[in-house]
Amino acid sequence: LPARPLALDIDPEFDVFRRLDRNEVPAAVSAMFGADDVLIVLPAQAPAAMREAYRELAQSWQQSRSRQVALAEDEELNRLPRDKAVWVLGWNNRWRAAIDSALSDYPFAVSDEQLKLGDNTLLRVDHSVVSVARHPDNPELSIAWLASDNPAALPGLARKLPHYGKYSYLAFSGDEPTNVAKGQWPLVGSPLSINVVQADDYGTAAKRAALAPRQALTQLPALFSSERMLADVRWLADPARAGRAPGSPQHDEVAVYIAKRFAELGLSPGGDTAQSYYQRWRVDLGPPVGETQLTNVVGVIAGTDPQRRGESVVVGAHYDHLGRGWPDGHEAYRGQIHQGADDNASGVAVLLELARVLSTELKPARSVVFVAFDAEEAGRLGSQHYVSHADEPPASRVIGMLNFDSVGRLGQQPLQILGVSSAREWPHIFRGAGFVTGVAVRPIGDDLGGSDHTSFIAAGVPAVQFFSGAHEDYHRPGDTVDKVDAAGLGKVAALAKEAIEYLASRPEPMTASTGAGGSDAGPAPGARRVSFGTVPDFAYPGPGVKLTGVTADSPAAQAGLKEGDIITAINDEPLTDLRAYAAQLRALAPGDTIVVDYRRGAEDHRVSAKVSAR
Repeated sequence: LPARPLALDIDPEFDVFRRLDRNEVPAAVSAMFGADDVLIVLPAQAPAAMREAYRELAQSWQQSRSRQVALAEDEELNRLPRDKAVWVLGWNNRWRAAIDSALSDYPFAVSDEQLKLGDNTLLRVDHSVVSVARHPDNPELSIAWLASDNPAALPGLARKLPHYGKYSYLAFSGDEPTNVAKGQWPLVGSPLSINVVQADDYGTAAKRAALAPRQALTQLPALFSSERMLADVRWLADPARAGRAPGSPQHDEVAVYIAKRFAELGLSPGGDTAQSYYQRWRVDLGPPVGETQLTNVVGVIAGTDPQRRGESVVVGAHYDHLGRGWPDGHEAYRGQIHQGADDNASGVAVLLELARVLSTELKPARSVVFVAFDAEEAGRLGSQHYVSHADEPPASRVIGMLNFDSVGRLGQQPLQILGVSSAREWPHIFRGAGFVTGVAVRPIGDDLGGSDHTSFIAAGVPAVQFFSGAHEDYHRPGDTVDKVDAAGLGKVAALAKEAIEYLASRPEPMTASTGAGGSDAGPAPGARRVSFGTVPDFAYPGPGVKLTGVTADSPAAQAGLKEGDIITAINDEPLTDLRAYAAQLRALAPGDTIVVDYRRGAEDHRVSAKVSAR
């Protein structure tokens, strides 16, 4: 060996056909619903409404299962039976300590205000949670904990949990409820995985190694062309397009480019007239642009079912960007061309590639409408105009909308789907699409009020945004084509295709959630005047705002913030989530000094910083 050994892992990727040791299989919900004999322990001291809701949940499981299910209150037991799988219900169940003990080797912790499940830190008040562990007195069986402060969520949990069999922990929000976190515990105690004990403790804190990625023996031809999508990104983000700012000739050139592609693919025109792909109107954008013509580009694959042809699925992406820094560029970069490769040449490239593939093979029951929106950067003007004026097929009969905005930097991270709380079916649709395609997905309930899908949500239409993640080049000249992940574009398109095909043939409309994500019918909230220089993790549910990075030489960097830090408060105002953070920044003026509280690991820190002009 070239160095002292740290650990020995045998068959870490389970290539050998063998019987697994129980410690190689994470405890999971399926073990609870597959157990022959189950005891459900009810919390005697829970509030009356919760106590009754827990009892109704337990009785529903008792009545729906052929196996033996018994009920008992926590105060009736002197010990937990070792011959039964055990459900412990409630935050304050006297037997919850058994759960804490059974999960002591895992990333699990509970306090009065929040809890940690895997990589997720969640507020107790907002969530219903489930976690599963090995039974402390009989590792052949399992013990599980379910807790909520919301009685209305328990009927949905009773119905949904059997369908989450492979997971060790789950978190849900709302009355429905909607799944917001899930995962499996890491393997602990495998007899085929050992640390090499050194007399001087050398390497005891080292991270486990992993095998190098391996290629499959054979692969099917790719349905989507990453090279074609990357070529579209190159053309759209070429400096010759001058940043695609509304009111510029280069911006109008892009609209013609998209319309020509729709025509070449055989999409039917969906614009203002039966022969036009253009939906046009005039608007005063204020200085320096003034009054100008805006243009949505609309192409349609017509539905084949006469009963549903007037219904549609909208697939959209905005094609405008910031030109030389208007309207939302940073002060330091005004006058420089903002190429907008990720935001949003990447989204338009995926839109065009989906139109190419689906136009030849999809015969949808309801129409599929492809829309390249204008003026998203000026406050979602294009999508708002479409929602208000589209009539063939009418916007009032859109059953779902998929929006591609900034999908060009996926890499190895999960694809984020924002706004899944706008319909209860979205998490299930993308869970299934992710399973079929092998694309890792992270559904996020909040829409964060940012892109064109929110115009549809405001009109009562279920809508989501595909998003590859935040980065430090957002609305800066550094958003260039060389940083776009071409293979990632193929993953986005593959996942979207599954969802589009399902929505186009689904017999009934989706179940829209009113007020999802807090959107309203007005324009996006007022633009921020300041920059702090943080790159937030959109998937982090809170409390606080987790950072995936900071911009070099920014106020955040100068204050010492780093990737992985969690900002918990600004000026002594606690931050519940990213929306609260954005609201705080919008209230600031350039040069304001702020006090930032943040957590790094287990330690809390406080620093001062002066925000700069955006």
